[in-house]
Amino acid sequence: MSYQNEIKIRYQHFLNFVPTISEFLKKTHEREDLQISFKGNIESDLVTIADKGSEELIVSEIRKAFPNDHILGEEGSNYEGNSQFKWIIDPLDGTVNYSHRIPLYCCCIGLEDLENKSAVMGIVPMPALGHVYHAMLGEGAFKDKTPIKVTETKEIKKALLCTGFPYDREEKIEQLMFNLKKFILRSRGVRRTGSAGLDICWVAEGKFDAFWEEDLKPWDMTAAAAILQEAGGKLSTYANNTFHPYVTSLIASNGVLHEKMVEILQEYLDI
Repeated sequence: MSYQNEIKIRYQHFLNFVPTISEFLKKTHEREDLQISFKGNIESDLVTIADKGSEELIVSEIRKAFPNDHILGEEGSNYEGNSQFKWIIDPLDGTVNYSHRIPLYCCCIGLEDLENKSAVMGIVPMPALGHVYHAMLGEGAFKDKTPIKVTETKEIKKALLCTGFPYDREEKIEQLMFNLKKFILRSRGVRRTGSAGLDICWVAEGKFDAFWEEDLKPWDMTAAAAILQEAGGKLSTYANNTFHPYVTSLIASNGVLHEKMVEILQEYLDI
């Protein structure tokens, strides 16, 4: 079987499985008791029964359909396979929003090619909004069945940007506020939704022109990164190094604005 077909089989399989995941997340969101707990000692880093239940559903399906693949899930799933593909899963991105009944959340199902650490497929359902963003290598990016692409905005002053903040932010608060101030003053505006997966998909769709955040994890980025790349966007670290799922800082842009985003994010380091 060809490389492209290997990816396509996984892609189609999980597009068909998305309604099961979305229905679970929507129904669980209606429960009075989400059984919220904390990860470690950080009170803003939450986990709910929806996070755990969604990951169980996804991992079970992968193990059944693609037992040779590797798996990395936010809630602890870690399987070593013998294929060149690794599933990287955030079962519920935007858990704080979810726990406060805010509909800005998603599920991120990404596929990494381990041979070159590249994101080759991404599926990001947003159950409360009723949409699924998805892409696979070489086939373009879509919102439901509609092709999407990034903006052509060329100037920061005309750009709408988005960002997020790490859970453990005390040590970096000065740098975070410095960068935020710079972008607020130079752009059309800055938004924060509370879900990196959603943010990157909205850059891919053209709602936002660029996104920046640090201390993200592979499950926050991989699925949406594949979608952004297929939508014509660009990803890198703050230092403009090549993106892979394990980078510790991320710029995701329409491509045209990318060098300017890098330049501004380097200003703090030059103080």
